Amino acid sequence: MFLTRLALKNLTRHRNRTLLTSFLIAFAVFFYTLMDSLIAGMVEMSYETIIDYETGHLQLATGAYWDKEEELPLENLLELDERLLSVLGNLEGKPAFLPELSFSARLNTGFSDLPVIGKGVDSAQLLKVFKLEGQFVEGEIFTPGEYRAVIGKRLADLLKLQTGEYITLLVKDKNNTFNTIDLEIAGLVHTVNPNVNNYHVYLPLDLVQQALDVGNQVSKVVLRLADRSLAADLAGRLQNSLNKDHPNITVIPWNQMEALAFEDVSHLENQLILMITLLIAAIAIINTVILSALERMGEIGMMKAMGLQTREVVYTFVLESTGIGILGGLAGLLFGAAAVWALVSYGMDWGAMMGGVDMTSFGIPVVGRTYGVWNPGAFLFVFLFAVLVSSLSSILPSYWAASKDPVKAIDHH
Repeated sequence: MFLTRLALKNLTRHRNRTLLTSFLIAFAVFFYTLMDSLIAGMVEMSYETIIDYETGHLQLATGAYWDKEEELPLENLLELDERLLSVLGNLEGKPAFLPELSFSARLNTGFSDLPVIGKGVDSAQLLKVFKLEGQFVEGEIFTPGEYRAVIGKRLADLLKLQTGEYITLLVKDKNNTFNTIDLEIAGLVHTVNPNVNNYHVYLPLDLVQQALDVGNQVSKVVLRLADRSLAADLAGRLQNSLNKDHPNITVIPWNQMEALAFEDVSHLENQLILMITLLIAAIAIINTVILSALERMGEIGMMKAMGLQTREVVYTFVLESTGIGILGGLAGLLFGAAAVWALVSYGMDWGAMMGGVDMTSFGIPVVGRTYGVWNPGAFLFVFLFAVLVSSLSSILPSYWAASKDPVKAIDHH
């Protein structure tokens, strides 16, 4: 008990040193919790951006189509027969579903052209499955049978196009024969998804099926659920329902799609950045604690001269460092919680920070505000890490000093 009281007393006796080291630990904890919340928020935003504008929560396609999905093939397509539509229409919760026929094309204006991704869709279902309805900056959505299209505002700006003007899509049908589709631009959209803004051209499904000579076939069917957490369970039940009459169809939930797998890799990279940040903070904490112990060589010598054993001296210093780690960790958690609360509640306005620059032009989905997320596990982890680093970093210097001859230790001071 005497050694414990001595260690605790040293926390107030060496007030400046305690405050300095605690501040460093607090800053490391604060910075980690803030960055963890911000990065997790950006990852969450990336997931929602892809789900809301590209993948939906579930997709149905033939297994052979999935193998070559990136090439946007016009073979191994999905037949929209009555049995399939009946199964989809009777799903629990009545989720919205969108038959989609994707194809490669070149968009030509008569003066220039660009490669684009065509999306043959039903306009009403498009607005139910993907969040495009509130993203029109000009014009409106087309209706079935019209020779009209919706493109991204950035794509229109690159080609100097406006609503009401005409474009031509140069395509190859399923027989590898060239064909063209002439379209009027019905509307322009601007979203947080750079692919939609830069490459996607939406046009009526019946028109695309005719131009590509694929009959009643589509590339895939995209489903939107009330909650993405329901995707895995529904995917399993839907797959079982389809196995009898449509054994060639595969149901893929959102978290198993390639676009989201790429985001998972990005998330791992972000976690690596956080760990490097934490490592740098740990080195700074270790350095401060070691210097503190070395500066107190004379005090250690006096303690040895009074009869304290080496292990007792080490215990005293380790306990003191642990106390500093706890104080700094708690302060860091307090400030970190306040910062994360502000980030979750009010977000970070990237547009204002970047002077109004449209970051989606660079492939960064940060239109408007980015919000943080609460991660209690990160708070607990960084607190225990800070305390552990503070404790362990004091063992070696205090043991080295305590093992010295008391007279030499006092003389060193």
